[in-house]
Amino acid sequence: MPTITPNGRVLRPVILVLGCLTFLGYYTYLTSRPPTALYNDLFTSEDEASRKFIHNELGSKYVKFKQLQGAGFNNQAQEILLYHHLALQTSRIYVYQPFIWRPRGEKAEVPLSAFLRGPTEGTISDSAFDEVCPPEDVVRVKLVTNTESQWEHAKSILNSNDRCIVVEDWLFNWNYLASTGIHDIWPSFQKYLANHFKWSDNVLAIVDRTQTKLGLKSRGAPSSSQGSPYIAVHLRRGDFEDHCKYLNTTHQGFTTWGSLPLLRPATYPPALNTTDAASIMEHCYPSLHRILDAISKQARSRGNVRAIHILHDGAWDHPTVYLQFYKLSQALTNERWTTQHGWVGGPMLRVTQSADVPMERGERDWRVCVDVELARRAEVFIGNGYSSLSTQVVALRLGGDGGKVEDITLI
Repeated sequence: MPTITPNGRVLRPVILVLGCLTFLGYYTYLTSRPPTALYNDLFTSEDEASRKFIHNELGSKYVKFKQLQGAGFNNQAQEILLYHHLALQTSRIYVYQPFIWRPRGEKAEVPLSAFLRGPTEGTISDSAFDEVCPPEDVVRVKLVTNTESQWEHAKSILNSNDRCIVVEDWLFNWNYLASTGIHDIWPSFQKYLANHFKWSDNVLAIVDRTQTKLGLKSRGAPSSSQGSPYIAVHLRRGDFEDHCKYLNTTHQGFTTWGSLPLLRPATYPPALNTTDAASIMEHCYPSLHRILDAISKQARSRGNVRAIHILHDGAWDHPTVYLQFYKLSQALTNERWTTQHGWVGGPMLRVTQSADVPMERGERDWRVCVDVELARRAEVFIGNGYSSLSTQVVALRLGGDGGKVEDITLI
């Protein structure tokens, strides 16, 4: 048989596609590589600061908790903040642990100070714990109880005179975080956020760069500041549909701070009904029409806000998220559509997204943190009450910044 050889017309597009895929793969590899040298320096700084603290804090009491490993950023972050808060409430030094990071397909240890500064100030690292608390001095306890006063029960155990405590059970498990029991924590946690929440310098530098490039002005900034006030919208998609189906079958309500009674007026109607499967899906995985209606409700009363930033989890394995962003963008910038929906200030003049954040080489680890802070600084935040990212933003706006419920909508 004769040999069949592809002609140039067939071969050239194949080579072009393969070349583009190779370049995309190489670019993704380069931009997703962590700043290893920085992380090594931060680990060293954490150890040095911890040992210096130990020598200057004789007689202090310490607590090390069982914590999440490898979960999403906001799941880990909210737990770390709550544990740090609990340690402070019981006059103990919090023992912080490395952040277990897996966006690169591995469970990599990352220094906590690369993300959050608050829990690493006036505390000690896990690596220094054995030095100040040898095994013979450690008392092991369990904090979980079936009583309604879980928070007070945990505090009563940690208020003991034992100098070194290791907690062996997982206090902030999913059931507790989804229950009304965490409402007892909010009054003191609100103050904690105002006094102790701090991003790392790396996160803040990227956020400031992003606001400058995208022209987004922080809520409360002077009128003379550059940029435009903006609405932040969290479009939670990606793998969330399957999670919503699970929440549907188990009749779960909003998570953590999204379930606070003070936020009920912020829930876009109809109100969530956890006994109704359709209601759970409507709130957990809202349609684009519902999202647009929620945006319209806020935009109609804010004629001066004509920029919007959409936070989303679009990626190579979730490409349809970009299509949904495009559909939202087309509607929000359409004068006819916005007029029909009562926007007196006209359509959005600028629609930006997570993919527009100007990340430099080695900065991808901070992408989620940047999204959270951009949503925190927005004039209005529209989020998902079932999402840990959205509820983290809500907590920071109400707690750390003393924001208003009317500036928040939970879809």
